[in-house]
Parts: sequence; structure tokens; C-alpha cells
Amino acid sequence: MKFTLKQARLFADKTQRETAKYLGVNVDTYRSIEKDPERATIYQAKALSAYFDISYDEIFFSDVSTLSSEKSA
Repeated sequence: MKFTLKQARLFADKTQRETAKYLGVNVDTYRSIEKDPERATIYQAKALSAYFDISYDEIFFSDVSTLSSEKSA
């Protein structure tokens, strides 16, 4: 199963604020990464994978995923 970054965060039941704190970045910085995942560094992508407890290769950094719906933010 593939996830967008937002879907992975929601699936892990984490908020943007919690995730930003984990990464050590401002919440606005995390929001920009979630909107444009190509901005994430490899370090951040791997850290997010560990934080969300989802395999790195299951997080699909684009608007396309295999999920038909997602929880609302």
C-alpha cells in the first residue's frame, strides 16, 4: 500500500504540530513539506518513516496513493 505524506501522518494518528516537533522544525516548515514532499531531505523522509512506523518505500511522496479515501485533518 502506498501513502501520501499526509495519509501516513493521519494513519499514524499524529498532528502536524507533533510531527514538526519530532523533526525539530517549525510547524509551517512541516506543512510546506507535506504540501510539497520533494522539499523533504532524505534524513527527514527516513525520520518520518520511522516516526509513522511505515516502511520508507510505502510512503509515496506525491498526490497519488493506493488509498481511496483518507481521514480529514
